[in-house]
Amino acid sequence: MPTFTLVRHSGYAVAGNPDLEEAVEVAELTGTQIYTVKQAGGRLYTSRTEAYEAETAHNQPGARAGSRGHFSSLKVSGAEIHIPKQP
Repeated sequence: MPTFTLVRHSGYAVAGNPDLEEAVEVAELTGTQIYTVKQAGGRLYTSRTEAYEAETAHNQPGARAGSRGHFSSLKVSGAEIHIPKQP
């Protein structure tokens, strides 16, 4: 069963676009990456649809930087894992 998480948007991580510094994108995980995400405190999604809905909600314009969480120093596939803000 595929598992997904949110990571720092590659437009910032790779291309350095400052407009995407707080943006996220969906990443599909391998078995060992799931443990890395859990260790970092990231959120796991069991469906691609659920992950894309979370991505869309996170990337809504107008939200304050940091109000939606932060990024871990731990990475999956070279991208920093998103850690959602706890309620």
